[in-house]
Amino acid sequence: MKPLAALRTLTCLALTGSVCSFTSLPTLAQGEEAIHLEEVLVTARKREENLQRTPLSITALTAATIENAHLPDIRSLNQMVPNLAFTTSSEGGAQTVQAFVRGIGANDFAITLDPGVGIYVDGVYMARTVGSNLEFNDIEQITVLRGPQGTLFGRNTIGGAIDVVTRAPSHQSSFDIEATLGNDSYFGISAYGEASLVENTLSASLSFLSKEYDGWQERAGVDNAGNEDLWGARGHLLWTPSESFSSHLVVDTTDQDQQVQPHVLENFDNTQIFASLYNNFVTTCCTENADIDESNVTSRTKDVVETTGFSWTNTWNMGDLTLKSITGYRKLESEQYRDSDNDPLDFFEVGTIFDHDQTSQEFILSGTAFDSKLDWVAGGYYFKEDGTHFTEVTIAGGLHDALLPLPFNVTLGPGGPPLRFLAVPFDFTLDYDRDQEVTSYAAYLHASYSLSDQLRLTLAGRYTEDQKDMTTTTLKRASQTPIVAPGPTADSTCGDVVPYGNGSKYSCSDEWSDFSPKVGLDYQWNDDVMSYLQVSRGFRSGAFNARPLQNSEISTADPETLTSYELGFKSQLFDNRLQLNGAVFYNEYEDQQFLVNRSSESAGGALALIIENAAESNSQGFELEFVAIPAEGWNIIGGIGYIDPEYEEFFLEVDDPANPGVVIQQDVSDRKFADTPDWTGNLGIQYETPLGFGGQLRLRADMAYRGEIYYTFDDTLSGYDTLNVGGFTTYNAGITYISRDQHWEISLYGSNLSDQRKINGGTVVDAFGTTDTRYTEPERYFFSVRYRGG
Repeated sequence: MKPLAALRTLTCLALTGSVCSFTSLPTLAQGEEAIHLEEVLVTARKREENLQRTPLSITALTAATIENAHLPDIRSLNQMVPNLAFTTSSEGGAQTVQAFVRGIGANDFAITLDPGVGIYVDGVYMARTVGSNLEFNDIEQITVLRGPQGTLFGRNTIGGAIDVVTRAPSHQSSFDIEATLGNDSYFGISAYGEASLVENTLSASLSFLSKEYDGWQERAGVDNAGNEDLWGARGHLLWTPSESFSSHLVVDTTDQDQQVQPHVLENFDNTQIFASLYNNFVTTCCTENADIDESNVTSRTKDVVETTGFSWTNTWNMGDLTLKSITGYRKLESEQYRDSDNDPLDFFEVGTIFDHDQTSQEFILSGTAFDSKLDWVAGGYYFKEDGTHFTEVTIAGGLHDALLPLPFNVTLGPGGPPLRFLAVPFDFTLDYDRDQEVTSYAAYLHASYSLSDQLRLTLAGRYTEDQKDMTTTTLKRASQTPIVAPGPTADSTCGDVVPYGNGSKYSCSDEWSDFSPKVGLDYQWNDDVMSYLQVSRGFRSGAFNARPLQNSEISTADPETLTSYELGFKSQLFDNRLQLNGAVFYNEYEDQQFLVNRSSESAGGALALIIENAAESNSQGFELEFVAIPAEGWNIIGGIGYIDPEYEEFFLEVDDPANPGVVIQQDVSDRKFADTPDWTGNLGIQYETPLGFGGQLRLRADMAYRGEIYYTFDDTLSGYDTLNVGGFTTYNAGITYISRDQHWEISLYGSNLSDQRKINGGTVVDAFGTTDTRYTEPERYFFSVRYRGG
């Protein structure tokens, strides 16, 4: 569908009310004469405003909603947000977030690639997906914004944003503490306390969270996979010496030391080249998992993450002007090792180590003019990232040493080369050590002008300059030779590969700039109905290939852009007992950066992971959400999302079967989008009723549906059908007793009560003969006791 035709269709849908924008999940307000939904205030446009008057496709989750639905972390948000999807990380880290909004995201965690969906915590952007799966216990509000973001955020993001605001102290004294028990020896403790240090001037708060859990995939001699062993703390200090100035410091830290998420060897094909050679010349391996809840893995697996950071926000109110400064710092140290062969042998193991620092500074000036007809926000942003990403890959460990002493008459097939000549090319004990520095500058302006009492025009734009410098060293451990041989590279942004000890080293440097505009109109039909139309452009900077196997694979992907057309409306009906909101959208995606798999001549047709600008695509769809109070004590929420993406162009470089050594372009535009469920939906029903003996009872049930999804777009892989997962529904439910004085809460609740065990991520490497998958957790049960004081 062309953009203008799409807009005509969207306009018709919005004006007839058959499809609508989004909904908030507000708390319940009850009185003797009226039952209505409370106003929810958001700062998605850098100023506090009613969610129903905000012309954006955004879902807002309040602290009460998160607590009542027992959402534990960021990855659980897809249970309540249409067209938001998460996949498990390939390296197995529980603290890694691979988020997709309306099909836009990134399925790679490498330091060279920016995430497609940005996560912001107290105004600070988190540059790495590793370590970004925040645990919830002191959240004030979470907003999920769909579509490109950049004219109101310091660091731009192409697909959407997850904006987390933690609970600030309120110059009051209070505390709450909660202890939770669960099956498989789960124990969690959560605490929050705040106090006024100087009356109405200085206050502080501290939150703490700890979890321990035995996990669900049994392993012999080591901890179960899927276990939890983590703790975290966050402190706030709020100083408000006058009405015109405030200073807010937030400091946090987390520590996690556990096993990686469970991996399942779905299939092992011992006829493939590496598997066959390993079985014939090293030892016999491997056996598929007979039970997804049991594994033969006994070698080292770990998921260790340590993070620290702070955000410091200073705000000056100067009449019609407000100046805000947000200073941010994040540090990440992580170490993950996964074993994907379901065997104690070293056939397929990957280790990943991150050491990352980032600093950022944002200045935001906002105000009004022309008798408050004009609202405007102007910002300047600086971002600096320094990080190392070390990867240790072991494929067919011991194969090099087994092939090297073979006699010359042992060949790779009749008439083939002697296998001893392939000892070095087939040495897949690979070490990559990348050191990347990123510097970004940006300026943005966002202005909304009231053309009339009902009609408002929004014009916005962002200018970004990004520079990336990367140095990579490579080494094959077994043969002590370079992965990438010294010599020239074909990419003009990268220098020659030079010797570095027994390995090699090369450097790449590039910079990109972009202007991303936005234009929108919104119309307030009456006090209860508003509609809007907007066109916005998003940008993600270029990326270096992080895993070359030969010189020709050293490459740089150009930036990608997304143009999004969106039409939506927001409404509150029946005396604000029903809010019905929705949006329809059409996206044009150009120069998509893809982590594509293709054979590598230097490794006998084995896997090569290449970052390329492989495709152009479009997608269309909608979100429709509602929240309703049908009667006193009831609160019903729900949402549905749909995405229909297709590639307009998608070409991959492949070897020409008729001309060995010649690379040709293959049209694969008929392939499916990966990591994008076609349908998503959710429904939550909550009922609260007073009890005759005092106190009240809260009953809650939630369901979440995720439609058909493909976890790879490569339909030539043997495990393609395995990674095509049909739609399924999960159910959560709970019951809570609240004491008469509101101090005590006792809850019993469960997650995935239908025990849906579905694949939620995976990797297929045909040359290695492996199809490696990850599954959803089994059903879990919890019992908690909470006390609120103050």
